[in-house]
Amino acid sequence: MPVGICPMCQEEKKLCMSHLLSKKIYPLCRNDEFEPVAVNSQMMRPTVKQTKAYLLCETCEGNLSKNGERITVPLLSKVDGPFPLYERLIKQQPIQITESMSVYAGANNLEIDVPKLVHFAMGIFWKASVHSFGSGSDRPRIDLGQDGEALRLFLRGEAPLPDHIALAIAVESGPTRFPAMIDPFPGYNLDFKNFFFYVPGMQMQMYIGDKVWESPSAKYCINVNTEAPILLVPLAKDMRGFMAKHSANAYKTEKLLKTTAEIEARGLSVKLGD
Repeated sequence: MPVGICPMCQEEKKLCMSHLLSKKIYPLCRNDEFEPVAVNSQMMRPTVKQTKAYLLCETCEGNLSKNGERITVPLLSKVDGPFPLYERLIKQQPIQITESMSVYAGANNLEIDVPKLVHFAMGIFWKASVHSFGSGSDRPRIDLGQDGEALRLFLRGEAPLPDHIALAIAVESGPTRFPAMIDPFPGYNLDFKNFFFYVPGMQMQMYIGDKVWESPSAKYCINVNTEAPILLVPLAKDMRGFMAKHSANAYKTEKLLKTTAEIEARGLSVKLGD
């Protein structure tokens, strides 16, 4: 293992191979027959390659695992299998129902560890803010500016999340779950700086702004509302649409085209990029 400065503890130590999204999420995005498809604006290809880099020391890697990943990842949706987080949510009655979503109180559900969900999300946003993870640039995946330090201190248990950072968690409500991962990416909120990422069955969205706690959206943020709301919404269509938009002009490899032809020969419909 190489030796370097761990960006979380800021000490010189041996560095572990760190995944941007936990390595245990990858098996949730594939079956025994076909490889996952990696999608970006330049290329679409089947691959078993994982997004990782030498980044954290063993202690800090263990911190992210113990306080977030180890609890959260087993709750995610499995391909053609159970979806434990959804199943735990619907055991209780929603605290609000609208045309577009149902809202559940995470704080009232003993089967859901809200602090671990928050730590899991913030750990991924923070890692994306300190390293490029092979994105083709030396710059980190997202730019949090000075707020990256606030997340670092929170993840180390040295400070609470500041009032100008809020987190919204959405869980797939429909029968079709999108078995994919979307790395942290800038969002489109016009009122605040925001970022999101997606893992099978769950979207995490972070809002950053001086008046974020006063906004109408704040009541749906898990670290703002004392009921710790978790939103049940139809995510699959939006996530597929996002990937389609950002891969519209991507090159499709021969391997991908061959795999697609095999699937369509069975009478199934495949839309590349959708």
